[in-house]
Amino acid sequence: MLRVWVQSCHIDNIPLPNKQLGRRISSQQIFGLKSIVGSTHQSPAISQRRSYQYAPLRTGEIRLLELKAGRCGNAVHCTLRNVALNDKPTYESLSYCWGKERGDDAVYCGNESIPVTRNLLGALQHLRREDRSRTLWADALSIDQRNVKERGQQVGMMRDIFRYGERTVVWLGPAGQDSPRAVQLIRQLADASQGQETSALPAKLAASHPPLYDPAWGALASLLKRPWWHRAWIVQEATVSSRVVFRCGGETFSWDDIERAVRHAVNLGFFVASGGSATFQALSLFQTRKSFQNAQRPPLHDVLLQHRSSLATDARDKVFGLLSLADEEDVAAMNIQADYNRSSVELFTSISRSLLASGNLGAFKAAGVRIKPSGLILPSWVSDWSVSDSTVALDTPVSLDYDEKPSHNTGMTPHFDASSSTTCQPVFTKNDTLKLQGIPIDQIEAVGVLSRTRYLRHVSHMFELFVQCHDILEQLDNWEEIARIRTNKLYPTGERLRDAYWSTLYAGRVPPYLRSEHHDSRYKYYILVRMLRAIVRGTIPWFPRSTGKTWYNRFFFASLQIAWRVLGLTPSKIQGIGFPPESRLPNGRRMVRTKKGYIGLAPRGTREGDWVVVCEGGRVPLVVRREGKGWVLVGEGYVHGIMGGEAGLGERCEDLWFK
Repeated sequence: MLRVWVQSCHIDNIPLPNKQLGRRISSQQIFGLKSIVGSTHQSPAISQRRSYQYAPLRTGEIRLLELKAGRCGNAVHCTLRNVALNDKPTYESLSYCWGKERGDDAVYCGNESIPVTRNLLGALQHLRREDRSRTLWADALSIDQRNVKERGQQVGMMRDIFRYGERTVVWLGPAGQDSPRAVQLIRQLADASQGQETSALPAKLAASHPPLYDPAWGALASLLKRPWWHRAWIVQEATVSSRVVFRCGGETFSWDDIERAVRHAVNLGFFVASGGSATFQALSLFQTRKSFQNAQRPPLHDVLLQHRSSLATDARDKVFGLLSLADEEDVAAMNIQADYNRSSVELFTSISRSLLASGNLGAFKAAGVRIKPSGLILPSWVSDWSVSDSTVALDTPVSLDYDEKPSHNTGMTPHFDASSSTTCQPVFTKNDTLKLQGIPIDQIEAVGVLSRTRYLRHVSHMFELFVQCHDILEQLDNWEEIARIRTNKLYPTGERLRDAYWSTLYAGRVPPYLRSEHHDSRYKYYILVRMLRAIVRGTIPWFPRSTGKTWYNRFFFASLQIAWRVLGLTPSKIQGIGFPPESRLPNGRRMVRTKKGYIGLAPRGTREGDWVVVCEGGRVPLVVRREGKGWVLVGEGYVHGIMGGEAGLGERCEDLWFK
């Protein structure tokens, strides 16, 4: 109620219409009042105070923030003190998304001020206590952002800073988008998941969760879409911390609660379509934290690949923010450290050079031309880590959505060897041109549409199901046309075109003991989906778009409940039958056909006229483009029939210069 909120915040000087008192108002109105409160109770303007002068930090020291007690709407006051981390001071670490800089927002240290972003100011206002101070470490305040040398030194200590804090408090932002209902659902799902395997869930649970069309699922999806989940720095902050709690407005919940809730929702298949990418971000973060807590330290390149979809204002932070999660010897061998005097171009080029020096072309997993340039001028063979991209590498183990199992155990991790176990001997020029040895295989003459669908199962109502089915069917129709599978011609390897297409669709995850696609258990569901093409095309123009509690959405959910109760089929099991995890490998790629009749999966930037080449040291073929006398790397590709060394490099190799 408005009256209660006014009393708790001591809003004494804000006139309110009498008719507003004693009744509930919208969250937008409350946010507006908070803005008024902030300006009303602010201390003197920043321009009237001196800018805060930081005391220099000695080796091994950090700054802790003493957040003074205060009431809602009052200006934020604090003190900063230098302490030695080895002395094991008591504090909480704050993890948040910086947000946009606002010149009129500040915290005050005595007669001095420090400008902060609106999001950090909101976090401090919500986290401070009314009766006593609170000790925090918050990067924007605890690090002198104007001191480049200090920034680099403190970034190098951040793993220990978050590891040795009592706990890490994650600030997701103020309440909004029905976040209290989302938190309620998180607790409900977390409780339901306790001590139960999804495969052994009792049938009565089919009716114990909100129906798919319930707004609670959309609220949870919105919570997972908040900027914090996509910020590069939070990966390290959440991963190394011994204990993590989340704060969203006035609601608090634990890391264990959100992890159990999301995994449970995904395993059940109850998640909404709009939450697909956000779910992937959350699952990736859960997996990284679990691996780190189990003392697993993968190579730096693997860590960078796993978190390519993260975002950072400073492109270098996509690397610096992940250094502490990688194998220390690997990082040292690559000579990578947090140095803000080094440009993004220098940093990214150095990483690619170090990877290529190992003798294989794994460095190209994230390299190639971009449809949307990032603004950095990089050679095509250098991975641009500033770009957010959720496409997975072709040789990635098939458990793409954590805890899922592939259709065939033999296809877990494919063994690609396009270059016949050769090693590369890269030559770099002063203008960052790269010379490799390889041979052009064939030129691409047809390029299909881009595969975009990731999560068929995340549907909240019938129309979403039809839209996703329509997208999949139209893509498959186009890809079949590109591959020419409706003809009786044989593939260049001598096998049937349909068999080659089937293997390509799964990026080689077809066991060798299957004589044809007809012997693959997945094929009958593929045929069933194809048969639905005409029905979906004819139905989707007039199908109702409603997301509410309509008779057809209730019928849709009731059908899932019956399948669950009678047949034991959860929505995720239904999806897993026809669309196992390996079927999502083509996402972010295109089906292509070469002049000699080879078909394959190529990067999203592929065009007609591009070439397929095999270079020494490459496990997979490369898609490249002629540019003057040299080549431009488009990216890695899967080309059926040349993945096992059939190209036969030998003495046929020639110099290929990549710009």
